[in-house]
Amino acid sequence: MSDKQGEASAPRLSAADAMNDLRLRAARKRLLESRDQEDAIEGLREIVSTFLGSEEIGLFSVGRKATTFPVLFSFGIDLDHYDLLRALGGAGLRRVMSGECHVELPARRRSGAMAKIQAFIPIRFANHTVAILAILRLLPQKLGFDGADMELFKLLSNEAAKPLFGPSTHANQQPRELTAINHESINQG
Repeated sequence: MSDKQGEASAPRLSAADAMNDLRLRAARKRLLESRDQEDAIEGLREIVSTFLGSEEIGLFSVGRKATTFPVLFSFGIDLDHYDLLRALGGAGLRRVMSGECHVELPARRRSGAMAKIQAFIPIRFANHTVAILAILRLLPQKLGFDGADMELFKLLSNEAAKPLFGPSTHANQQPRELTAINHESINQG
C-alpha cells in the first residue's frame, strides 16, 4: 500500500472539530499549568471569557448540606442581586449536585433581544460536587452554547478541582478549602 492510499483512508477532522480539539487542549493546559490557587482562578476566568464568551461568572462553594453557597470568586456579577439557589432552582440544583451541567436555554424577550443565558457547571472532586461555576450573560457576539461548549463544560467539571483545590493523595479525601477571594480587589487590580 502506498503512502497516498494510507492518507486517503485516514479519517480527517473537520475544521470545526480541529478547532474544538485545540480549544480543549488549550483549556486543559491552562488549568494544569496553574502556579497556585489564584492563578487557577484566573485561568478559569480566562477560559470562560475566551472560549465560552462570558465575562459574568461566579464560583460558589458547596456546603455540606448544599443549602448555602458562599462565593469563592466572582467577576462581573453583582453579588448583592444574585442568589445561586434561586437562580438554579431545586431540580436544577439536584442535577448539578449529581454532576450534570445545567444550561438555561435562551428565551426571547418581547423586544426580540435574548434574555440572559445561564450555565451551571459542577466542579467535581472524588465524585462529589465541591463547587459550582455559574456563567451568566454572554457577550453580544455569542448567541448560545453549542456541542463544543458542552465538551468544554465537561472538561471544566472534571479537571478544574485539582488546580483549584490542590492535589489529593487519597481518593476519598475532601479537597482543601478554597481561600475566599475578595472579588472587588480582583476587579480593581
